[in-house]
Amino acid sequence: MKTKLYLAVTVALLSAGMLTGCSDDNEPTAAGTQEEAPKNNAALMLKYIPADSPYFMATREAMPEQDAFDRYQRMQPKASIESSLDELRETLPEIDDEVMHSLMTVLIAMSEELVDVETLDDVHALGLKMNPQAALYGLGILPVLRMQLQDEDAFRETLQRILTKADINLSTATTNDTEYWVLTPEGPVKAILAIDDQQLLVSVVPQNASDELLAQVLGNTLPDSSIGDTDALAELEKRHGFTPYGAGKIDSSRLLNELSTPTHSGTQALMEAVDAEQLDLSACQADIDRITNRFPGLVMGSRENDLDRMEMNLILETDEDIVSDLRTLTTQVPGLGSTEGMASYGLGLNMPLLVQTVQKYAQEVRQNPFSCDELQDLNSSWNEINMAINNPITMMIGQSLSGFRARINSLTMTDGEPTMTGLLTLASQNPLSLLSAASSFAPELGTLGLEPGGEAKQVESMMLPPEAPELYAAMSDTAIVLGAGISDSATLQKELEAPASERNLLVHGHITGEFYHSLADFVEQIPSDDLSASDIDMLKQYGDIYKNMEYWFRVDDAGVEMSLSLELN
Repeated sequence: MKTKLYLAVTVALLSAGMLTGCSDDNEPTAAGTQEEAPKNNAALMLKYIPADSPYFMATREAMPEQDAFDRYQRMQPKASIESSLDELRETLPEIDDEVMHSLMTVLIAMSEELVDVETLDDVHALGLKMNPQAALYGLGILPVLRMQLQDEDAFRETLQRILTKADINLSTATTNDTEYWVLTPEGPVKAILAIDDQQLLVSVVPQNASDELLAQVLGNTLPDSSIGDTDALAELEKRHGFTPYGAGKIDSSRLLNELSTPTHSGTQALMEAVDAEQLDLSACQADIDRITNRFPGLVMGSRENDLDRMEMNLILETDEDIVSDLRTLTTQVPGLGSTEGMASYGLGLNMPLLVQTVQKYAQEVRQNPFSCDELQDLNSSWNEINMAINNPITMMIGQSLSGFRARINSLTMTDGEPTMTGLLTLASQNPLSLLSAASSFAPELGTLGLEPGGEAKQVESMMLPPEAPELYAAMSDTAIVLGAGISDSATLQKELEAPASERNLLVHGHITGEFYHSLADFVEQIPSDDLSASDIDMLKQYGDIYKNMEYWFRVDDAGVEMSLSLELN
């Protein structure tokens, strides 16, 4: 139980290094505007990361600290730390589990340190920075996290206050003249924390780690070649258009090779400590190479990062053949990618081609199955996917439906009844065929007499509830649109003619601050035991903070990109 307890404490203390909370009641002081030269600090951080690390995530430059502080204030819901702290204190007596109780105690102690932070000077007084240089990387598979501190002596005092409030005593050890805390004193591995050279370091090492390995972890011994030497991070940013405020990669080939044939002492020691058997990939190397050539890795970064807008990007890298096949699956859906309306969700996918593509790869696996035992599930999975996609509904609707976009224009409560207006656009290479297929589920659609470019027609159906807004439909040569509470033919035709995105989108959606406000007003009038007044107030605050959120999946030159962007009010 002690091991689990200390692991919980490890998580909490790591969070202490990562989180800073600020009230938005006061303006930052002028003293807080002083900046250090971020590029020099960045060079120091990157020198610890081996050039052949299987994975890394690091910042090369830092956003100006005043900007980071101002943005945090804008994103921080009012009184969120105070209310969260009250909830934690109320919950604490009800927790019987020793691990969870310890974790909650540490979180309360952390929150008490943060609750009075109102200026940048207050952040610095805790020893923290609002824009820390940071790096997470592998010495082999052994993880190391580094984060820049404002003042290591001040942070030591902050950490000690947190531990004292939580009634936790940690042991210390020293190697190579560097002192570190041992967070997990029992078990085959131990979590350690060190504060040195104005940096916080957290890692997991074997319980009996050698001085040589600890020297690498703590940074007393540097790698022969680092990503700072090779400019690997800068090249990654340039290739994908990322900002220098944080990017990284998981290299599938390096990771699998390191697990199968460890070359780094960190991997070897860690696997020996937990009695982990090396993956015997001698009979699977051809299969592994086949997979890693198809999927070289996972890349992450940010293409926008300033005071008003942030964009986080995650790219699953694939080979050129998969990229080419994925591009053929994207279709032109009117309005897909647009942020009109309060919220929207859309998908563009050529179903007939999707079926053909799945069949192509399923056949490839059947003709050349994975041979090693560890990968037999991949053989059966492709057969299951092929069978699942070849079903009557897919074949019937998929031949005529190539995408859709649902958009909400308004959401209100009228006389105790919910009212919503919006649009549903159904893209098709053959709208008449789509209309015929849809009529199998809603016969009223087939009797409307819709025709491309014709007037909007009202859909009258017994399937619609009495309180539902009037539903109208119109058609073009490439789509059908249904308007809830929208009867104007010109409006519906405009939606049918809306340009589609040129970003090769597979999925796109957005949510505005206006939607959060409307949702809060909506749920406030519906009695519910699941939503409290504070939950509703939080929705309203999100509406005040966020102007717009977008999320999407698209085909990137390097593979499949999954992204989220936030635009602030």
